[in-house]
Amino acid sequence: MSSDPAPRRRSGRAVVAVLAASVAAALAGCSSMPDAADVKLLPSVSNLVPTPAGEFAKSAVNTNRPVSPGDLVDAQGMCAGAVSASGEPGATAMRGVGLDMTECEVVQVIGPPGSTQIGANQRGERTVVMTYATTDRSGIYHFTNGRLTTIERGPEPPAPEKPARGKPVRRTAS
Repeated sequence: MSSDPAPRRRSGRAVVAVLAASVAAALAGCSSMPDAADVKLLPSVSNLVPTPAGEFAKSAVNTNRPVSPGDLVDAQGMCAGAVSASGEPGATAMRGVGLDMTECEVVQVIGPPGSTQIGANQRGERTVVMTYATTDRSGIYHFTNGRLTTIERGPEPPAPEKPARGKPVRRTAS
């Protein structure tokens, strides 16, 4: 049996051409590949542990500025100037509440609290507990030396009731 070697040569050349193209593509792609040190096979602990809610608003709070008497609330939970961050009295700024905010910054964002308790801790530092029960951000807000230190979330507001649907009216053929 005589076999023609030409088809084998052609298929061998095709394989070599495919391999050459694959190697060229791989080498071209290596120039845009990240460094091996940048590749993370396992997630870091910071990606697995949830970030506290106050962490997002914390960056917008100037904690380098000392707390002044104008940043503190009175026994009724009101601020001396009662001016919001937008500069208008009584207007509420559209932003979140975060740890390290001053007492008046929280009042400017949420509004006046339902109740306010002012006292001192064992170290003689001013402590304030403001309770909000009727807002979207209901909870108990704890302050030490004029800065927000903890937030205890209040109960979730009840879900709005859906209107009752009446039974559909059946139409009869006339």
